[in-house]
Amino acid sequence: MGTLHFESSTNLKDLIGRRLVTNKISAIFELVKNSFDADAEEVLVEIDEDKDTLIIADNGNGMSLKDIANKWMVIGTDNKKGKNVSLKGRPLNGEKGIGRFSVDRLGSKLTLISSIGEHDKTVKVNFEWESFEDQDGKKIGEIPVYYNFLEKRHKKGVKLVISGLRDAWGPSEVERLEKKLRGLLSPFSNLDNFPFKIILHSEKNGYKKKLLEPYSLKEISSLWIEFEISKEDTSLIRYLLYRNGALIDEREYENPYTFGPLKLTLYSFDRGDKASFNNRFNESVRNFGSIRIYRDFFQIYPYGEPDNDWLSLDIRKAQGHFRFLGVRDVIGYIQIFREYNHGFIDATNRQGLVENEALQQLRQFIQRDVMPKLEEYFFLKKNKDSNNQHRIHREEITSAAKSLKVIAKEIKKYSPSNAEKVIELTKLIQKTNQEQDKIIRNQQDIVDVYKRMASKETLLHGIIHQVLIRMTNLQTAIYNQKFEVEEKDLPSDVINSLMQSFDFLIKTSKEISSFLLDARDHLLKKREKSKIDISTYLKKVFQDYESSLISDQIAYTINGPEKTFLNIDINDFKVIFENLLSNSRKSLRKVSDRQKKIEVNFQVNNRSINFLFKDNGIGIPKDEVPHIFTPFYTTHDDGFGMGLAIVDELVQTHNGEINVVIPKEKEFGATFQISFKV
Repeated sequence: MGTLHFESSTNLKDLIGRRLVTNKISAIFELVKNSFDADAEEVLVEIDEDKDTLIIADNGNGMSLKDIANKWMVIGTDNKKGKNVSLKGRPLNGEKGIGRFSVDRLGSKLTLISSIGEHDKTVKVNFEWESFEDQDGKKIGEIPVYYNFLEKRHKKGVKLVISGLRDAWGPSEVERLEKKLRGLLSPFSNLDNFPFKIILHSEKNGYKKKLLEPYSLKEISSLWIEFEISKEDTSLIRYLLYRNGALIDEREYENPYTFGPLKLTLYSFDRGDKASFNNRFNESVRNFGSIRIYRDFFQIYPYGEPDNDWLSLDIRKAQGHFRFLGVRDVIGYIQIFREYNHGFIDATNRQGLVENEALQQLRQFIQRDVMPKLEEYFFLKKNKDSNNQHRIHREEITSAAKSLKVIAKEIKKYSPSNAEKVIELTKLIQKTNQEQDKIIRNQQDIVDVYKRMASKETLLHGIIHQVLIRMTNLQTAIYNQKFEVEEKDLPSDVINSLMQSFDFLIKTSKEISSFLLDARDHLLKKREKSKIDISTYLKKVFQDYESSLISDQIAYTINGPEKTFLNIDINDFKVIFENLLSNSRKSLRKVSDRQKKIEVNFQVNNRSINFLFKDNGIGIPKDEVPHIFTPFYTTHDDGFGMGLAIVDELVQTHNGEINVVIPKEKEFGATFQISFKV
């Protein structure tokens, strides 16, 4: 029986090179990953436009001439197949044996210089990619590749010198490369056990051996969530939710998915966070990208890139702008593992993963578990600023009306009558939007007047003024009664008793007047910030109410690091926590089936001081939560609805924010988080 064998033409070079790796950034990614697989601790990416070269050099294991001939130059080599880790125990990335053709995508020539150590000769191999082109009838193995040994020995590692560059590498391109390389390394990377530095050098473009590190967003995002399905127990999903660096919610529940272990961190960005992000990175959240997938140490391209909405977040957001987050509102990282997540398979073109059950489950997990939990807290916070919502809503309607006008112009070419109807509808939308805007602005003006009237200083000053008038009237009435009693023919002991009572009332009323005058003078003073010991002043607030708390059978605890200081007006600090304490007492008075407790915990991180003020009272109905900071809105029969409005205003005055923490299932009471920036 005769035998046949496959052969490869020279066209194969293009099929698995430039035609497969079409993106220059992706081509560099592949070569950087190869350095990682070679156990390099450092890889240099150097661009020199003047010399028309791009160099990728590492200090990894290097290759001998035999390695180059039998591994690097064997297309589709299986030398990594079946291996999960490198010699140093690193998880391997490449296993298809075609990544080396990325160099053809980057330039027409390659000089490969490799050494496996000081005692071995350094080999230099020259590749002229054009020599493989237009070679009709020739096999790829018939094209000679020349090499020689260098007299000077090199340190262990591989150096790729790519010339005849196929792309321009100006300032904007190098800046983009920097951002992409920074995002290439997983934020979950264990760089302590597996040190791996990516260094970018392009002196002409202002990069002098710059070390590129993964982005850190915890100092920018004010609200983020972390999910984990651990390798040790994939039957459970656990999440931790943070606001301003403080843990405010956590839960563990049964895992219905089968894709295996993962880690996920998802950051949300409100308007202030987006401004901070832009200032820090000179880029918008939208242009940065959204939710990326990482396998072991590296990003799986193109998930989470600016134009890759693989989770259809914007389609989802279109169904409810004030219920759902879109790609311009979140940045996320998903960590999977080659060793454990066997369902995630590389696509043949090395761009993404194969569309299968595992990937579909991952989408469902993010859409059904992750996003709703983050959105629940994000929009709870946003609901405090209804005026801002209205403004955004107004802008969106205006934008939609403009789009309708553009559509009408296109329709007019084919159906003038229908185009006229669209134009009339657009005018109606714009008119209604303007009228609605006017009504809301008038309502907001009224609310602003009330808020100004109800601000702490104005409200209390007005109350003090009215009470002082009434105290003066009371003193006058007591004096008149005193004179009338003296003129009455009454027993002397009765007169003496009444006179003592009158004197006591006059003395007490004068003391009250004096106290109110001092209080008024204090309110008229300018706020004076001072450095206060948090623990000491919290204890003082509670000690002032000690007898009332004992009477109401309410226990309290204050926990936090000693000698922690906050720069704030002392009186404002007192008013903030007195109001919260007052609300808790009102709530706890309605409780009779459990021990009544108030807990105050405070902690410090590198961005803020966080207070969690918690009671186990009757709590706040979920539908009332968005309104509790609104002036004159109250959930108590005996309340005026000003306490939390004043607290909110005072906290904001000191560059802070107050938010409600959503209670866990079957948890009693209410919890408030107050954050002050450090």
